[in-house]
Amino acid sequence: MHPNPSGLLRPIQRAVAAVALAAAALACGSDSTTNVTPGPEIGVTPASATIAVGDSVKITVILPPALASNGATYVSNNTSVAITRTNGWVIGVGRGNTNITVTSIADTRLSTPFSLSVTP
Repeated sequence: MHPNPSGLLRPIQRAVAAVALAAAALACGSDSTTNVTPGPEIGVTPASATIAVGDSVKITVILPPALASNGATYVSNNTSVAITRTNGWVIGVGRGNTNITVTSIADTRLSTPFSLSVTP
């Protein structure tokens, strides 16, 4: 579209531009409402803990009902601070901080951290 000598669009050009803009807005979905359904989530309780070296804490995983029977894996990000057991028990083995990553066995896209501090 070329403007006339005054720099303005001619009436027919304005109408074409308005139709093109409306079509683009409609194609982008601006005239409709998009609903987003959240996916399944995973949680742990407690969310964090502080224990002494040699002590342990039990992480309880919270999974959607369809995935709950499969359970979860528990992986320490620093095994010099804490080690994990398949049943959710975490044992403090050295002073420091670490995260335990809890992941659904049935859907490995679902994971959450558990924050642990181990004191002497």
